[in-house]
Amino acid sequence: MPHYEFREGAETDDWVDQGSRLLNLVVRVIGLVLLGTGFIVALLVISSAWSLYENPARIEAFALEVERGSNLDLTLSSAVSRGRSQVEDATAVDAEAIATAPGPAAPAFRFSYFVAWMLTILLLLLIGRLAIAAVRTGGELALYDVKVGKLARALLRERQRAGG
Repeated sequence: MPHYEFREGAETDDWVDQGSRLLNLVVRVIGLVLLGTGFIVALLVISSAWSLYENPARIEAFALEVERGSNLDLTLSSAVSRGRSQVEDATAVDAEAIATAPGPAAPAFRFSYFVAWMLTILLLLLIGRLAIAAVRTGGELALYDVKVGKLARALLRERQRAGG
C-alpha cells in the first residue's frame, strides 16, 4: 500500500509554531514591562505618601489650587458671615455691646486644606490600586506558560483518572 507524505503541512506547522513562539515572547516582554512599571509606580506612591508624612506643608500648594478652582473657602466664609448677621438680627443684641466686647480673633479656617488632604489620599489609594493591578497582570503575562502547563497537567491527570 502506498504511503504519501505531504511536506506542505509540515512547513505550515513550522511557520505556525514560530509565530506562536514569537507571540509568546512578545506577551512575556509586555508582561515584564507592565510588571516593572507597576512596581516603580508602587514605589513612587509609597515615597509620595512618606514625604507627605514627613513634610505635611507640601500639601499647601495643592490646597491653593483646590481653592483657586473651587472658591470653597470664599463660599464658606461668605455663608458664615451671612449666618452670623442673621443670628445677630434675629436676637436683636445691642450692636454697640458686641463692638466693644473684646473677642478672640477668629482663626483662618481653610476647608480647602482638608479637601486637598482628602483628595490626595484618595488619589494615592487609586494610583496604588492601579499599580498593584499592573504588577499582578504583568506577572500573569510573564508567567503565562506556567499556568497553562499546570492546567494541561491537571487535565491529563483527570483524564487518566477517568479512563484508568
